[in-house]
Amino acid sequence: MSEAPATFSSLGIRAMIILIIWGALLWASGVLILRWLVSIDALHGTPQIIAYALVVAGTIPLIPLTPRLAGLPPGETVSAIAVVSMTALLIDGIVIGYFPALYSADPVQARACAGALLWAVGVALALSLIMQPRTR
Repeated sequence: MSEAPATFSSLGIRAMIILIIWGALLWASGVLILRWLVSIDALHGTPQIIAYALVVAGTIPLIPLTPRLAGLPPGETVSAIAVVSMTALLIDGIVIGYFPALYSADPVQARACAGALLWAVGVALALSLIMQPRTR
C-alpha cells in the first residue's frame, strides 16, 4: 500500500515565480544600499555593526509581507522566506564569483558587501522561524 508523501508547503508555480522575482528585487535593493554604504565607508568597524543591526530592523516588516505577496497563508512564512533567500544567495554567489566589481571596485569592499548580504539572508531565515505563526 503506497501513500503519497506529505507535502511541507503549498507553494505553487505562481507563488514560486512571485517569490523568485521578489528575492531578485530585494537582492538588487540590497546591492544599491550596500554600494551607498561602501561610498560612505560604512562597512567596517563601528559603522558596520550599526549597519548589521539596521538589517535586523529593516527585515522585520518584510517577513510577514513576503508570504502575503505570494498569496500564501502565514503558516508558509518559512517556506516563502526560504525561496526568497535561495534566490538572493544564488545571485550573490554568481556576482561575488564572477562580477565582484558590481559590489565595489575594491575587492575588500566587494567581499564586505557579499558578507553583508549573507548576514541579511541569515537574519531573514532566523526571523522567519521566529515570526511564523505556530499551529497546533
